[in-house]
Amino acid sequence: MKTNRKSARARLLYAQGADVPDIRYATGFTAPDPFLALVRGGKKDLLVSPLEAGRAGAACPEAGIWTREMLEKEGGKGDAAAWLKRLGVRSVEVSEGFPVGVARRLEKEGIRVGIGKGAAFPEREVKGEDELACIAEAQRAAVRAFRVAAGAMRRSDLGKGGRLVLEGRALTSERLKELIEGELRRQGCESADGLIVAVGEQAARPHDEGGGVVREGQPVVMDIFPQNRRTGYWGDFTRTVAKGRIPDWLRRMHAAVEGAQRLALGMLRPGVKGSDVQRAVEKFFLEQGYETKLEPPGEECGFIHSLGHGVGLEIHEEPRLSRKGGALRAGNVVTVEPGLYVPGLGGVRIEDTVVVTEDGCRLFADCGRGLGGK
Repeated sequence: MKTNRKSARARLLYAQGADVPDIRYATGFTAPDPFLALVRGGKKDLLVSPLEAGRAGAACPEAGIWTREMLEKEGGKGDAAAWLKRLGVRSVEVSEGFPVGVARRLEKEGIRVGIGKGAAFPEREVKGEDELACIAEAQRAAVRAFRVAAGAMRRSDLGKGGRLVLEGRALTSERLKELIEGELRRQGCESADGLIVAVGEQAARPHDEGGGVVREGQPVVMDIFPQNRRTGYWGDFTRTVAKGRIPDWLRRMHAAVEGAQRLALGMLRPGVKGSDVQRAVEKFFLEQGYETKLEPPGEECGFIHSLGHGVGLEIHEEPRLSRKGGALRAGNVVTVEPGLYVPGLGGVRIEDTVVVTEDGCRLFADCGRGLGGK
């Protein structure tokens, strides 16, 4: 998506690694090979391969499109430094993730390179209507993928030793991931590395990707965060489900997490600090009898992570619902994902992605939160 606010800085971006979301935001253009983007106030220039010049111009018609061959035809060098000098730029700001080798070559040719302070485009935190539509598309894909996997669990039978059996074979975390990934592909999305289908005790570790057989009464945490291939925007969604006889501890924990999410969702509105929402959820869990302990390592229990994060062209971006989270603004997109974890038993997490509105917040895609997956 294109930026609306202007900046006087000459920001140089390298289309690999950390700068990719910023370039996509500023120009709408991506390519498999590295290229450079220069943003100065409302002016944009791209230095790309001649194979990509046409696509770059179509994606960002307001930008100046340059190739090394064009520069060489003018009698000069075709490198980045020559390009910047041709544009009258002798000083640039780059991100902390900008390649050191490229920066050193620029400096050798007389271009001053400084590390930019703060985000290249802080306006990314407030989403426009077109961006909200892109996030909604990715979030709906995550919900559909979850429903496919939850449906498989409901159709499964109880086998020996409490194992779930689907179509004559044990139902495993791996099979559920295949179902999720297949549905995401059908929805035009990619499943990011780290897709979580954590079973039983694995669910006590928030980032455990999970594996193995699903059994009766175990929590199964499905954390699905797809990126739309066309737009580059992400969704983020989690539910915890179980099949068969469900132990009391799991029912109580699930009810507490669901209550914490309702509390947090009810607090979100412009001007509310993310830190206040985080602390309200921490207090709620303590009142429900769930104490948080962060030591010793590997035995953390309770509510051991922040409540949420921004979502957009990156799966984790600003703003944050955390102890350091600042005031929210209308147009912010954040996850709300309270969770409880008990080593040796398992965990529960419920997550939705919402946009902050003038008078509260709005879900991008709703879905039941019950342990039955509905």
